[in-house]
Amino acid sequence: MQKNKDKQSMGPAKSISSKSATLVSLILVVGVWVLDPLIDSLFFSDENFLDELINPVPEELYFRSVLTLFISLFAYLFNKQLFKIKAQNHTLNHQKQLIQNIIDSEPECVKTVAKDGTLMEMNPAGLNIVEAHSLNDIRDASVYDLIAPEDRDAYIEFNHRIFNGEKLQMQYDVVGLEGTRKRVDSHAAPLYDENGQIIAHLAITRDITEFQKNQEELAKFSRAVEQCASMIMITNPSGKITYVNPKFCEVTGYSKEEFLENTPNLLSSGKHSESFYTELWKKINSGSEWRGQIQNKCKNGALYWASVVISPIADKSGQTTHFLCTQEDITSSHMLTEKLEYQASHCLLTGLVNRHEFELQLEQLLEQSKKDQCEHAIVFSDVDQFKQVNDTCGHAAGDQLLRQISTIIQSCVRQNDLVSRLGGDEFAVLIRHCDKEKSGKVVEHIRQAVEDFTFLWEDQSFKVTISIGWLTLDQYSPESSVILSQADSSCYLAKEQGRNRIHHHNEDTHSDTRKGEYQWVTRIHEGLENNNFELYAQEIKPLKPNLPPHYEVLIRYIDGEGKVIPPGAFLPSAERHGISPKIDRWVVVQVCHLLTSDFVDTDISLAINLSGLSVNDPEFLSYLKDCFREFSVPCERICFEITETATITNLAEAVNFIQELEAFGCKFALDDFGSGLSSFGYLKTLPVNYVKIDGIFVKNMSKDKIDRAMVKSINEIGQLMGKLTVAEFVEDKEIEDLLIHMGVDYAQGYGIAHPQPITELVFKINQSKSG
Repeated sequence: MQKNKDKQSMGPAKSISSKSATLVSLILVVGVWVLDPLIDSLFFSDENFLDELINPVPEELYFRSVLTLFISLFAYLFNKQLFKIKAQNHTLNHQKQLIQNIIDSEPECVKTVAKDGTLMEMNPAGLNIVEAHSLNDIRDASVYDLIAPEDRDAYIEFNHRIFNGEKLQMQYDVVGLEGTRKRVDSHAAPLYDENGQIIAHLAITRDITEFQKNQEELAKFSRAVEQCASMIMITNPSGKITYVNPKFCEVTGYSKEEFLENTPNLLSSGKHSESFYTELWKKINSGSEWRGQIQNKCKNGALYWASVVISPIADKSGQTTHFLCTQEDITSSHMLTEKLEYQASHCLLTGLVNRHEFELQLEQLLEQSKKDQCEHAIVFSDVDQFKQVNDTCGHAAGDQLLRQISTIIQSCVRQNDLVSRLGGDEFAVLIRHCDKEKSGKVVEHIRQAVEDFTFLWEDQSFKVTISIGWLTLDQYSPESSVILSQADSSCYLAKEQGRNRIHHHNEDTHSDTRKGEYQWVTRIHEGLENNNFELYAQEIKPLKPNLPPHYEVLIRYIDGEGKVIPPGAFLPSAERHGISPKIDRWVVVQVCHLLTSDFVDTDISLAINLSGLSVNDPEFLSYLKDCFREFSVPCERICFEITETATITNLAEAVNFIQELEAFGCKFALDDFGSGLSSFGYLKTLPVNYVKIDGIFVKNMSKDKIDRAMVKSINEIGQLMGKLTVAEFVEDKEIEDLLIHMGVDYAQGYGIAHPQPITELVFKINQSKSG
């Protein structure tokens, strides 16, 4: 403790006493030898002093020698005792200094307090707590003045009890000389003197301010973990569970006791392979974080999906001491994701994979072929009589035909082969690990099976055939886009050769395919020059009062014999060869002419379908503006129908296209809405006026609750966004009544009206005018 040091004064005092004793002894010895002859010469002998001193008689010599020996012995013993006392004092001082150094070096406060609270002694650690520079700053001050007011009375009682002989512990706040408040923990005991009397209160006091803050933070963290909505688990490095929070127990059904000292294998569902867990442990053992989704099993056997994050916890040396695992129950969202992923990769009508998924698996197969050098085959097919069935019996019959055809094709191939509906009445098959000869037999089997099939609908029956194009695949095959084009061309050639045919692709036939496509390109150019195209119109019926009449403009090709050729025969070639914008321009000019002539005194609006190439073509936008100015068209009566596919290629360009034309007064409709997973996202982005609900949901809504719910949801969301809604593929009055009840704005389909040449519509308008 801090006090005045006078330890060095005792050493010199003892040295002086030892020397004095030696000097006195020497003087006494000299005195014996000098005083004895002097006394004899003066009082007892006639001899002079020098004779007595130099020539003593034997008796005198004996006396002096004995006395000298006695004095020397006494001096020796006296000095020895003095040296012993000196050594003891030195040891005692050393020990005292050592104790003082220990106390001064003690990181905790060591202090003594008098019964009245006066501070007696305090080491540097204590001075630091109370913000004193030296003991003189607080010596003889009252400790009570340093105690926070709210703890002072308790501390006074604490001090009194110590002086009553108790050993106690207390936590209280100290206010330093500079005003800083600190929390301390004091362990105190009575300090006794040699008589057993209590002379002081001796305390070791520790500053626990930071410790208490840390404890509070730890308690806060502990409460947060315990009450956390996420599942939390902690394991040791070997995987033994050391902690789970209540949420983990709630979700899994296991108690905390069942988890402790067990391993996460307790939750294993068997869904994941051993290699999955091996890779997981390999990553976290390397010190890295692992993220992923795991299917676990509850105590009752129920399965749940969890989003899992596992993080290593390391000590200061970097050694992993624990693993922290947090889990979120994502069962509902995972199942929804699986459903959406299924819908994104499958045709909802047939349950087959769609074009996108088919192309992905084709690319994977091509990559695998380069490694294993195996042969495969790709098959494209087109239902020859589909349009006849669809036009005669309606879309419901067409859909049923497609379902049955898909079943027939699947029955003709192996389980590991892939069957896809590409769209419309087109199907494709990937025949895996099969040489050309065997693949040819499978293809013939498919054709024959469809030929043997008779489609029945109500009181009608139809013989159905398919046209098939196919080619073999191996390690030398070109990229997927080329293969798809070749397969499509082969299928087209099979149909051109008379239908119910099979065409195997080779370079010669590929050349023929290109020739056939180029023929259509030539016919399209000639048709645009010679007006071989004809416009048709299909009514879009208002289901609410005060809505204007609306028609969708369709296009047909009229050949030299006057035969009407549907757009499916020529538009794919036009799209592939980039001439669809020319067809769109021809249609726009015809519509502009109609709106400024035959339809000038009507409020009829006409909807024009635009290809994706036109939407993303800046020159086409300029062309439209020029047309509107030239014809002085009432643009508010023009509605452009665009598909989601046409917009996603370049969303920014599409939005700009719409905004530019809306400035003229044109309206826009988003066609086939609901067929894509991202439909609602694009609906929010695209400033369209109409939403055309995909017919795949509409046509069966009277029988299918899910389809009905989808139509209802799309209608409500569309109208909530301020759009007018149009239901496609309305086949009968029952569906129309349901749509009216739901509040849908427009209806279109064979149950409303069949497409008709637009000249017939003009005739009816003129009749109504004259009547």
